Amino acid sequence: MSRSRRASSTRGAGGANRRTFMQGAATAAAVVGAPAVHAVAALPAFPTFKLPDSPMTVDLSAIPNALKNDQIPRWVDPVIFPQWLPPMSTGTLPAKYSSAVGNVLHGVAPEWSDHPADWDRFPVQYYEMHHMAGAYQFLPSTMKLPATNFWGYSGRRADGTMFPGGLPPMFRFRVGQPAVVRMVNNLPDEMSLHMHGGHWPSHSDGHPNFLITPGQGRDYYFPNCVPRLKGGQSGPFDYSESVSTMWYHDHAVHLTAAHVARGCGGGIAPTLDDLELGLIRSGVLPGIKGVSDVGPEYRNPYDLPLVIRDDVFDTNGQLVYESNGHNGYLGNVTRVNGKAYPFLKVEARKYRFRVLVASNARCFRFRLSDNSPFLRISKDAWMFPKPQQTQCFLGYPALRADIIVDFSKYKPGTEIYLENILPQMDPRGPTSKLESENGTTVTGVPPYRHRVLKFIVGARDARYPNATVNINSPLRPNVKIEASEVVAKRTFNFERKNGAWAINGQFWNENLVNAIPQSDTAEEWTLKNGGGGWWHPIHIHLESHQQIADLQTKKPIPYHDSFKSDTTMLGPGSEIVIRMKFRTFKGPFVYHCHNIEHEDSDMMFQFDPRRPPMSADPKPQQFHH
Repeated sequence: MSRSRRASSTRGAGGANRRTFMQGAATAAAVVGAPAVHAVAALPAFPTFKLPDSPMTVDLSAIPNALKNDQIPRWVDPVIFPQWLPPMSTGTLPAKYSSAVGNVLHGVAPEWSDHPADWDRFPVQYYEMHHMAGAYQFLPSTMKLPATNFWGYSGRRADGTMFPGGLPPMFRFRVGQPAVVRMVNNLPDEMSLHMHGGHWPSHSDGHPNFLITPGQGRDYYFPNCVPRLKGGQSGPFDYSESVSTMWYHDHAVHLTAAHVARGCGGGIAPTLDDLELGLIRSGVLPGIKGVSDVGPEYRNPYDLPLVIRDDVFDTNGQLVYESNGHNGYLGNVTRVNGKAYPFLKVEARKYRFRVLVASNARCFRFRLSDNSPFLRISKDAWMFPKPQQTQCFLGYPALRADIIVDFSKYKPGTEIYLENILPQMDPRGPTSKLESENGTTVTGVPPYRHRVLKFIVGARDARYPNATVNINSPLRPNVKIEASEVVAKRTFNFERKNGAWAINGQFWNENLVNAIPQSDTAEEWTLKNGGGGWWHPIHIHLESHQQIADLQTKKPIPYHDSFKSDTTMLGPGSEIVIRMKFRTFKGPFVYHCHNIEHEDSDMMFQFDPRRPPMSADPKPQQFHH
């Protein structure tokens, strides 16, 4: 690790446990021209509100100037949605690119110039995005607080002008259409971009050590291909692996948690293939025929992202970060698409919501306030073979759940809320059992109900028919990894050690590869929670994995966890067996806990697919980017 990176890490007894971002954001603003924090004279006395639900409470004793949850007004501002980032050009290098692809300090993946021709069904799209500081009104406008300073992303238009700061811009990718995203770092820290859920070359995967240094750029080559059924570089593609809801966030080594808490996370990237476009075109999934099924923009007013996270704000309206001794950052204010407790006007029809839990450490259990059932159609980046009817779903860091809510059963003027019914006071995780929180039914009145978003139902626009999706609608076929395909088995124990976080008793070592699978094979991994009351959402890069068995409960894997995932939650004592293939790309790639403070405190390993011979022993990694 570089000396500068080690100095800014929060791990270890000497690391700072609490960081306010006021000073840091002001410094960054001076560097890149974003608004600095303004002193506020005679702050208003913030009233408390009598809430109709349970407030979100956490231990704020280390942050005496923090706003309390019941000081935040509800349902003042509408939900805002991220702006679509158009490509600067398609098929030809943008005139406003400063140099050819790869002619930046941190280069481009070798696969950019050496890949099979059938990856390129459509011309390449070129984008440019910048890490930047900015300020935005995240808290309700009636509080009359200064805009909140943050670190985030801004896109460049074809004419060279920049989008205004705010939410991370939204990509719209197409399977078979490669993209190059030139990332320029205008912040004072080293950064890394992880497009979470995709099948990418190692150079473009957001490896925590493949960094963009301040003032420099990296060209991320996203081929938007799917792996092949039998691996290799020829043969039929495995379209069961086509992704849908991806997202992006920072992944810089030992700095990810602080960067995400500052705002470098929560970017949405819907990715469409012929099958999903056909479901929209035929009216099965929500959308407008002739509008939502064409590109390059994804114009679909009935398919909306909901990015949910929790944060702490001080009485100046600025973000405050508390790592809780590297156990995990818990906020006491829930935000949806950046806004605290907003409202959304909907028509009396079916909507698809792409729910992303972008929190550092908090878990949620979401339901509708009237306990109505809805359909869930995906986990993480992959749609199910058929929808699942449910009353709730468990959300945890990095999870995506695409849900279909049918508002046509409500009269115009009805107000319905999205509620969290899972309390969490300790960054270790909820005190309840994973098995009980991962169910699909809610009986009685939950003792904890925290409303995060209000829906206001209006009349349906009769020009557009309602979607027909139901519990029997075919969606994405699944290709199961069979036991006969498995060539190796490994066990990884995620545990606490010496005040930090370890896997199999070892800490993250950037020069060591901990698993060397044979390319184009499948392996079976047992993911084991070493105990201590902590919950660990385990994220594995490169490809999806499939849960096969629960060795703790001995019960069948729930339907919503039975197909493809990129993150598997481990509760205290959990032992989940997964299967995964290793196709298309050489490593290194990482796998880690997505409680980001745990990742930053060394609960991360590397795997490095190679041609024979594979190895059961750790080895030096084969490539450095």
